[in-house]
Amino acid sequence: MSPVEQPLDKLLVAVHDRTAYVHVQGRGSFKVSTGLKQFGMAAIDSRCQRIILDMTECIGMDSTFMGVLAGLAFHIRKMAGGDIVLINLSPRTRGLLGTLGLDQIIKPFMTGDMPEEFKRDAELVDKMFALDLGETTDRSTAETMLEAHETLIELAPDNLPKFKDVLTFLRQDLKKMDANKQGSP
Repeated sequence: MSPVEQPLDKLLVAVHDRTAYVHVQGRGSFKVSTGLKQFGMAAIDSRCQRIILDMTECIGMDSTFMGVLAGLAFHIRKMAGGDIVLINLSPRTRGLLGTLGLDQIIKPFMTGDMPEEFKRDAELVDKMFALDLGETTDRSTAETMLEAHETLIELAPDNLPKFKDVLTFLRQDLKKMDANKQGSP
């Protein structure tokens, strides 16, 4: 029996008018979170008022990915009065949003429940390209993870007990990186 091959975590993106569109393939994880954050911030800076994530092919999300979504939701609301919309959620991915409070600041839609206004945006899929996630450094990944978890706690203080140890670990990890950087020639 051959092992089951896991899909690659990948983001396909497009921008049209004032909408940025992201199609999540595989897991929404820390591996793609830095790229998502950079793309989302660039879209907001270029006056996008809505970021739509199509979750049809998303098999799960980790807390870093959801923290990045929360950060983007806060930022787009503040800068453009806009919003983050997740479409084609499975019961599992929809449930994950509720566990950390993201359903308070994003607009979630289950598969088959998408309003007409988003269906035209879904047609952007033909114009999408794979987001180049490039090589992220350990430091940038750790910084993204720390910021994402801090955002989740800002969103819902009840999240602190869930992530207290993660925050401690990430802060210590970043301090070690700084110490190693200062010690090297």
